[in-house]
Amino acid sequence: MENSIDTVIGINVTVKGNLYNKGSIQVNGSVEGEVKSDENIMVGETAKIKGPVIASKVEVSGEVRGLVEAKDKLEINPTGKIFGDINAHSLIIKEGALFVGKSVMPSKEGAANETKSEPEPVGNEAKKEEAKDEKDSDKLGFFSKK
Repeated sequence: MENSIDTVIGINVTVKGNLYNKGSIQVNGSVEGEVKSDENIMVGETAKIKGPVIASKVEVSGEVRGLVEAKDKLEINPTGKIFGDINAHSLIIKEGALFVGKSVMPSKEGAANETKSEPEPVGNEAKKEEAKDEKDSDKLGFFSKK
């Protein structure tokens, strides 16, 4: 993060309640509640946040359980873990990072592009899908493997 840090929650500090600062925040300890900044939030490797994290730019190296909203950019580092939904204009997930949830990336015009993964069919459902695909390819004149 390019701006200086205004507020630091130390590694041995636990905050229960909402934390709001107009300037940048770095969390190295634990927070149970909303963490909100008009600028940047850095979630350090030792940090654990249970609640929403909202800022212009968010960098996660620790653990967040809750919504993460970055008006500009969200970066999840290799040690970062997010268990919750993401809303960010720009999203960087580095190799080794963990993200469990869904992401919404609003465009500049305000429309949201939602990313969801559909489960793969298994068992009898997979066989039905294969049979349907073979019938469809036969109709189109494709050769099917049998």
